[in-house]
Amino acid sequence: MLDEIKGKVVAEVVNSLGGRTDEKILQFFRSAAAFARKYAISYELEGPMYLVLDNSIIQSFKHRLTDVNRDLQALSYITFTRFVTSWSDRETYLAVTPAALYEHMGRRGGITTEEVLGALEELQVFFSSTGLRMSWVGFNSMEELVGRLAAIHADDLYLTKYFREIDERDWRTDLKAPFGVKIPIGIAYREIPDDLPLKYFSPWYVKFVLASRIERSIIRDSQHNFDARPIGSGALSDALADLNEFNRKGALSGLGDIDMLQICDGSRQYQDKAGYVLVGQTFDRDLNEVLQYRHSYFESRGVEFGTPHAEQQVKNMVDFMFSKPFSEQEQRADWIQPRLKDFVDTIASGCRAAIENSKNANGEHLGQEM
Repeated sequence: MLDEIKGKVVAEVVNSLGGRTDEKILQFFRSAAAFARKYAISYELEGPMYLVLDNSIIQSFKHRLTDVNRDLQALSYITFTRFVTSWSDRETYLAVTPAALYEHMGRRGGITTEEVLGALEELQVFFSSTGLRMSWVGFNSMEELVGRLAAIHADDLYLTKYFREIDERDWRTDLKAPFGVKIPIGIAYREIPDDLPLKYFSPWYVKFVLASRIERSIIRDSQHNFDARPIGSGALSDALADLNEFNRKGALSGLGDIDMLQICDGSRQYQDKAGYVLVGQTFDRDLNEVLQYRHSYFESRGVEFGTPHAEQQVKNMVDFMFSKPFSEQEQRADWIQPRLKDFVDTIASGCRAAIENSKNANGEHLGQEM
């Protein structure tokens, strides 16, 4: 049965890539394989899986008939979904959030129920070729969704103004301290209130992103004192600082990225043990990097020395260290990883065949090793 499926996937890949250059074929392969690897990593968590689509994927499917690059992206995603439907045993859905829908509908206020219904039907048509059912994340009714869209629009206006004020501010700071230097990320966190007046977005995640943006500005503007040079907090902060930029029309891009982060944070999902898995899906490199950094599993164990509970806490920590806390995740990884390899080998075969077909059609060598 699986051999028959593999043959169909190879044929589908060859069909899809007809007339493409070897560079584009390699791009297709890397994209489909990357989505499959991310799925396999997320498979280690327990429960039904929801592949949460960001606006970059929606736009690729929306414009695939008029843009060859978008079409290639959409084809790579469709091929990835073959892994989900034929190699995985996990109940899996495509999912759309209110923020992704808001961006898809042009980031405007006053969206009506009728317009929302039309947009949802449009998305179902776009993604029908994946073979996956579509679900919705963050609302339970049309009335609730319309309210969410209005809340996102209000946050959009507020955050555009707030981000602009941050960008226009002079962040030159004397980082010299009595002992060592002040850390820019600490200064950044103190500058942002914990209770930002947001109606939809999580103040914690918005502060997370904003602090990284301020840290970058402090580092840029505070190079003047060679005895107290700024120290960055790391690669995750750098990636977060790149999520949101102003486009040529003055609109703040990346609102959907913040939404994706707050919904698909792998570290939080592991801690919460919600019984389902929300997997961020994007073609955006910066967002993908942030999601990768936030996909880590850890257990927090501490000891309050000097308290009556310290001895028991030490015992609990020792017990935990020898309890194999990630054994369930490892078992799921052992099951999915061989299937991931088989799938990647299958699409690699399809790509090699597509390259060979192009070579034969053009009478020249276009081969490129997968």
